[in-house]
Amino acid sequence: MDMTLQFHGATQEVTGSCHLLTVKGQQVLLDCGLIQGSKADWLRNHDPFPFQAQDIHAVVLSHAHIDHSGRLPYLINQGFTGPIYTQKATAQLCDVMLRDAAMLQERDTDRQNKKRAKHDLEPLEPLFTEEDVEQVMAQFVMVDYGQRVQVADGVEVCLSDAGHILGSAVVELWLGNKPQQKKLVFSGDLGRAGMPVLDDPTFIEQADLVLME
Repeated sequence: MDMTLQFHGATQEVTGSCHLLTVKGQQVLLDCGLIQGSKADWLRNHDPFPFQAQDIHAVVLSHAHIDHSGRLPYLINQGFTGPIYTQKATAQLCDVMLRDAAMLQERDTDRQNKKRAKHDLEPLEPLFTEEDVEQVMAQFVMVDYGQRVQVADGVEVCLSDAGHILGSAVVELWLGNKPQQKKLVFSGDLGRAGMPVLDDPTFIEQADLVLME
C-alpha cells in the first residue's frame, strides 16, 4: 500500500502538533497546532507550511488545545478548503479559543505596528483574524465518539475519548482496503485514569503503527 507519514511539528518538542498522512495520493493532516515558546518560536508560525495547503484533502483534529488547533485559521488563509473532522465538543471549544487567539494576535500586532511606524518599518499582519476563524468553524464536521467515518479515499477514522480535556480524542485510522489494510493510531494528548469530571482514556486494543508525542 502506498502510504507515507511526515512530521511537521511536535517532533523533538511538545508543541505545534502537525502530521501529514498520504494514502494513495490523498493527503490528510493530523492536527495543525501553533508553535509556542520563545519569541523566536512564535515567529516560526509565520513560516510557510512545508506542503501545499490547497492539496490537503481533510484535517483530523484530536482536541482544542492551541498547540494542536491554533494554525487551522492560517491553513485556511493559505488555501485549505476541505473538511475538518473532530469531536463536537472540540469544535465548540475551538469557537472560543481560536477567536480569543485571533483577538490577542490582532491586538499585539497593532501594538507592534505603532512601534514600527516610529522607525518607518513596514507594518506586520497578524497570523490570522476572526474572519479566518469564522471560516474554520464553517469547515468543521462534528463526529461523535465511536462513529466511524470516511475522511478520504482509503482512509476511515474513529474517535475515542482520550480523557485529556472535553472533546479530546484518540484517533484510529484504517488505511487502504483489506487484506492489505493497516491501522494507525494517533494518541493526541492522553489524560490519566481516575480524574474528576473526565472519563478515563479509552483503551485501544490493536494497531499496526502508533503515533504519540
